[in-house]
Amino acid sequence: MRWFPPLTLLLGASFAAAQNAPSPAATADSAQKIRVEGNILSLNGDLVRKATVRLQGTPSQPGQPPTSYVETTDSAGKFLFDDISPGRYTLSAEKPGFVATRYGARSNTSIGTQLNLTAGMDMKDLAIKMTPQGVIAGRVVDQDGDPVISVQVQAMRFAYTGGRKQLQPNGGTTTNDLGEYRLINLAPGHYYVSATDRRPVQNFMRERPGRAGTVQEGNITTYYPNGADVSSAVSVDVAAGAEVRGTDIRLLQAKVYTIRGKTVNAAGVPPSAFLQLMRKDNSANLPAFLSGGGSSQVRPDGTFEFRGILPGTYILQLAQVNSVNGNPVADLTGRMEVTVGDSDIDNLVLPLVPHPEISGMVTLEDGDLASLVKPAQNTPGGALAANGARPPAGRLALMLLPTEGLPTGGTSPAQVKEDGTFLFSGVGLGKYALNLNSLPQGTYLKSARFAGQDVTKALIDTTSGTGGTLQLVLSSKSADITGSVQNDKGEARSGVMVTLWPKIPDPSPLGGARPSITDQNGGFQFKGLAPGDYYVAAWEDVDLGLFQSTEFLNHFTSEASSVTLSESGHENRDVKVMPADKVAAEIAKLQ
Repeated sequence: MRWFPPLTLLLGASFAAAQNAPSPAATADSAQKIRVEGNILSLNGDLVRKATVRLQGTPSQPGQPPTSYVETTDSAGKFLFDDISPGRYTLSAEKPGFVATRYGARSNTSIGTQLNLTAGMDMKDLAIKMTPQGVIAGRVVDQDGDPVISVQVQAMRFAYTGGRKQLQPNGGTTTNDLGEYRLINLAPGHYYVSATDRRPVQNFMRERPGRAGTVQEGNITTYYPNGADVSSAVSVDVAAGAEVRGTDIRLLQAKVYTIRGKTVNAAGVPPSAFLQLMRKDNSANLPAFLSGGGSSQVRPDGTFEFRGILPGTYILQLAQVNSVNGNPVADLTGRMEVTVGDSDIDNLVLPLVPHPEISGMVTLEDGDLASLVKPAQNTPGGALAANGARPPAGRLALMLLPTEGLPTGGTSPAQVKEDGTFLFSGVGLGKYALNLNSLPQGTYLKSARFAGQDVTKALIDTTSGTGGTLQLVLSSKSADITGSVQNDKGEARSGVMVTLWPKIPDPSPLGGARPSITDQNGGFQFKGLAPGDYYVAAWEDVDLGLFQSTEFLNHFTSEASSVTLSESGHENRDVKVMPADKVAAEIAKLQ
């Protein structure tokens, strides 16, 4: 209820009317307000109340956090946003018992439709249909049929990452005192369920068999119903809202071994660090504990121990973390190959070396770099800095992305200062691609040189343990492509993925490909592009990860639109949608 001061209640109606008459400025402000309203429904059409609805903004400039809005549906399943700033947004809904859903999404892996909201826009009757969650439930027992407690149970699905079909975690839990587990919040689909007994490796005490010559046997990761790997597993089909019971797993046992060793650095000071052991042949890109490896904390005396390790070849390396038990980690890195045969490995030595240091300089050949990289104004970061809480972040940050199948140690973002200098810390031993997706609007990377070598289209290699200077030259003459996607009747296709990729792929994990999603009018845009030759195509229904596959994209070059961009060029393309049956046929060739 709105509260009125007593004096207002005593005033005459005519005076109140005069006071409440909207001013021209107020009328103009109202006309500029953006409204977005609609309903949240279940698949059967029932209204969903108390659902959390988010209108999440898309960043328009690096260093400027997007604004997001949140509301809750009322008793009639309705939501309303009535004071929205212009911009591009993604609308989504979530509620316990349902799978989180995005507006316009054609599948559970789809990004959904972006809403391009402009001043005065009034969008009504938007609807999001939420899928009831699926559940997989069962028990984990040992070879004698006894329940095993505190076992980590994981649900996984095949998806495309880096252009490869790989198992991706989709939820996990642990067994209770009866060996029971429940995997919840599952979207419809086929799942593979694994069970891993983590108790032996979580015990940090130094343990050895009590009898000489004994080869230890232990529970190993087991896939439902009793497979040692995913190739011998049986998938579990989960329908919308279904609860699949009786998915019981009997843990397999096998001979397992222990790796013991010590970390060594030049100063002789044991580092505070974690080590990671990852199977070298990890084609499914599984987490370390699912691929037969694991992680171990370095003890105060520099020693480490991995237990329950299956035979095979592994990569041992320092995990890149900021602190261990609240203590900053040493500025060291290390990496070596280890082969486990039919016996334990003792007295292994992992040499540690300082992180390769990469310092650099960014220049802008045709403008003022300082104006592009200075801290963004009128942002939460800027406001906090004005109050002395923390300095605002600049608008240009760089990243080094590992390109090998194994995690070689990613880096923290390197913030470019107003004088153009930057420094990468925590660089591991590996090959990296430079990530420049957060370049200021209107700019592109014209050249890059590392340690005197041109790496504009090449990787940055630190496997030798040495760093160097990285020199980047930006140009403010970037190009862009805009366009629309329509069906055969000329109607806009919203929520459709559009992919842009260069005719000559670069060596980055994405090959230079970029995705975009059409807005409610079927429009799309790609900005900040370097001059060159590109392809652009739209897809009726495709897994998000497939746009990273150069092999997949190359099957569509004859049907994609070809675009040649010059500096400061602006091109427009109306793109046809690749039919789902052709996409499915090409996906089958990637299996």
